[in-house]
Amino acid sequence: MKKYLAVCALLAFSTALSAPASAQKEGSEEGGFGSLSGKLKLASNYMYRGLSVSDDGPQLQGSFTWAHDSGFYAGVWASNTSAGGEGNSVEIDPFVGFAGTVGDSGVGYDIGFWYYSFPGSVADLDYWEVYGILSYTLGEADLGASVWYANNYFGDDFFPDTPSYALQTTASYPLPIGEGVSVSGKLGRQIFDESAALTAQDYTYYDIGVSKAWDAVTLDLRWHDADGVKPDLAAPENVGSLVASIVFSF
Repeated sequence: MKKYLAVCALLAFSTALSAPASAQKEGSEEGGFGSLSGKLKLASNYMYRGLSVSDDGPQLQGSFTWAHDSGFYAGVWASNTSAGGEGNSVEIDPFVGFAGTVGDSGVGYDIGFWYYSFPGSVADLDYWEVYGILSYTLGEADLGASVWYANNYFGDDFFPDTPSYALQTTASYPLPIGEGVSVSGKLGRQIFDESAALTAQDYTYYDIGVSKAWDAVTLDLRWHDADGVKPDLAAPENVGSLVASIVFSF
C-alpha cells in the first residue's frame, strides 16, 4: 500500500463524509455562486455497507461539496482504501446531484450520480451508482430511505457486468443526556443481479451508534456489521467492526 500517496491526495482535497449534499449543510461558506463546504474525517476503520475496505486499518477521508440555491450540487470525495486491486491505495469519487423538498410536505429528496474511481489500480475496477434519497422529520426523529443502483458494481476486470441495488433506511434521534448527543442507525440490503461468475451474494448490512456534535466537530462510536456475506465476496475478518471517528467540518 502506498499510504503516502493516499495521505497526499486527501490533504490536497483538505476535507469528508461519504454522504450526498443533503447531509453536508454545516460548515458551508456562502457566496454569490452557491456555497462551499468541506469535511475531514479520521476513523479507526473504513466501513462500507458492513464491510471493511481498509483491511481493518484506519481511515483518512475528505471531501469538498459545492451547492447552489437551486438545489444542484457537485463535489469530490476521497479516502485511503485497500479496495481497488493491485497498485491502488486511494479512492477518489466525484459526484453530482440535486436536492430539495416536495412542496410543503416536509419530505426531502436527493437524486444524484456517484463515480467510484481507484486511480492506482492495475485492473479496471471503477464503477458508478445513481441514487435516490427521501427524508422526513417525525417529531424529533430524522428518517430516511434510499435506493442505489450500479450497472457494473465490480468494474470491468472483476465479476464484470454485475448490476447491483442497495436498499437502505436510516434513523436518528436526539438523546436527553446533553446537547448534541444522538443515537442513529442504518439498515440496508445489498442485492446483486446474478451472473455466470457471481451467484447468491446478496447480504444485509447495518450499523448503530452514538454521536456527540459541537459546532464544527463530531465524535462518533458505531458498530457496523453484515449478515450473509460469503468468503468470496469479503474475508470473514473484514465483516463487522466497532469504529470510532472524529469529523471536522469547514
